[in-house]
Amino acid sequence: MKAKFKRIDGIAISAVFFYLLSVLMTGVFLDAGSGLVVQGNPIQAVAEAFAFPLVNASLPSAILLTMFAVYSLIFAGLVIVEIRLAQGKGRSALSVRNWAYYAITFFVCYGLAAGIGISAHAPVEDWTLVGNSFLYVGESFFIALLAYLVLFLIVLFLVTLVTSIRRYRVPFGEDIPDEEASSLSEEEHESLVQEERARLQGSLAATFGANAQGSLPVPSGESSSEGAPALGTKTQVFPGLSQIEVQELNEEGKEYLDDGKISLRELAERFRRYLAKEEKLYYDIHSIRAFLAGLSASRLIILEGLSGTGKSSLARYFSAFIGEKSFFAPVQATWRDRTSLLGFYNDFSRSYSETPFLKRLYRASFRERAVNIMVLDEMNIARVEYYFADFLSIMEYPMEDWTLDIMQLPYGFEPPMHLDEGRLHIPATTWFIGTANKDDSTYTITDKVYDRAIVISFSDQNIPFEEPGESAPVSLSYQGLLSLFEEAQKREEDLLDSQDRKRIQRLASYCYEKFELAFGNRIMNQIEAFVPTYVASGGTKEEAIDFMFARKVLAKLEGRFEEYVGEGLRGLEKAIASEYGKNGFPECRSLIAHYLRRFN
Repeated sequence: MKAKFKRIDGIAISAVFFYLLSVLMTGVFLDAGSGLVVQGNPIQAVAEAFAFPLVNASLPSAILLTMFAVYSLIFAGLVIVEIRLAQGKGRSALSVRNWAYYAITFFVCYGLAAGIGISAHAPVEDWTLVGNSFLYVGESFFIALLAYLVLFLIVLFLVTLVTSIRRYRVPFGEDIPDEEASSLSEEEHESLVQEERARLQGSLAATFGANAQGSLPVPSGESSSEGAPALGTKTQVFPGLSQIEVQELNEEGKEYLDDGKISLRELAERFRRYLAKEEKLYYDIHSIRAFLAGLSASRLIILEGLSGTGKSSLARYFSAFIGEKSFFAPVQATWRDRTSLLGFYNDFSRSYSETPFLKRLYRASFRERAVNIMVLDEMNIARVEYYFADFLSIMEYPMEDWTLDIMQLPYGFEPPMHLDEGRLHIPATTWFIGTANKDDSTYTITDKVYDRAIVISFSDQNIPFEEPGESAPVSLSYQGLLSLFEEAQKREEDLLDSQDRKRIQRLASYCYEKFELAFGNRIMNQIEAFVPTYVASGGTKEEAIDFMFARKVLAKLEGRFEEYVGEGLRGLEKAIASEYGKNGFPECRSLIAHYLRRFN
């Protein structure tokens, strides 16, 4: 998470600046030997009232006071930076570590101020003069603080008085536009207040999800005219998220010992052996490579096929293999919108109905090193583009802009730490993996979803095998996994070259001409990322392109029975043979043969 500075930080720095400015002015009036001000002035009178001795300040004394003022401003700015950095990393600003930072900053800043001030007295022949200078600094800071507090109270009183006079007819907690307040009669004003109350009630109900699926009605006896419901504290409105925040801030972060020697190829082969030996699950090595390469190309993976082919197990045990625990959300047929995943505000309980899915996302925002796998099991038992719409949309944006609007919060409400202004940033460590069955009880997944995902099909039987080699789990952080992907995509010999792109473009142009299947930049970018990672996992470049072309282009011909489609498929088979040889692109050839059976 990045450090996020707020307006209150600017207010705090401004307040400190004006206070230090008043310190310097106080020092001028406090100087008993100054010819610039009248002796016996009110500042000196205050000092005498506190029995402070008046000091004849010299130039070195003025330098010392100035240095303390300057470094006080620097100290205040550094403390604010340290607080925001701690919050951005998910730590408490009052943790022992941060108190150590504050103490170090304090001693460095004021040590420098004192050192520069003392050096201004050099050569020091009489340390009494240095002591008088420090006494002068202390008196200036103390008296300026008193004057600052008095001034603050006066300003606060005046603001309160002026505000109250201008809105003397408006009850506390209500407001109307300034330009209308002075011109309304009492009856008109009361009418406007009632309308405003009704408007607020309606907008709050809509904003907080009163009409959302599963919300409860307002209890009887509480009419809308009584005003919009007031929010409580963050622990009342977001009890689950607040509890997670406390737990994560008080727990020590997990230690990761990334195995720097492991390669993607070894990771793929070792994971396959782990599944076979430890879990008695047998996967084709091509599926394992496609899974790892898919993680590098998209944050949405869809594992589809017949029930019982190991789709859910692959996602669950990959997390276990790298030392994490995946999250499972069994999709329900009743899911219709975002509230099924993200929850809603319940007017009856006056709290946000937090789903396990939302809680997991929020917990992941504190764990910057943990790979966060979130599985939507049987994702197409409901319409994916309905309940998952928010996520499909934000996947079009850069990852730093992946934010979810959870709830619009009223001004002044203090939300949980990582729910900034009611928005939750999806952690960069997160992947969404959906499992999808292909039967009559499920919905067809649309191209909108497929285009954003890497799709891996499971149709073959899992045949047991025995393979020698290491199969123990590994310790792998998010940064460790990302570094493996980045290293793979730096190997120029594994990247798509100009010849590869021309071949792909010729096949894509043929599919567009014959089937009107578009091949956009999104798909090409996924292929660019997928291919080198697949090769680094032990596969070949042609296997990777074959996989992506079959999943991204040919899969869209499922369910099309027009006669021209059959003719186009036969022509595509020849085009593939021309580009990659008679035996090239086996997955595309297998899919074409499957489609052609419909036309025989």
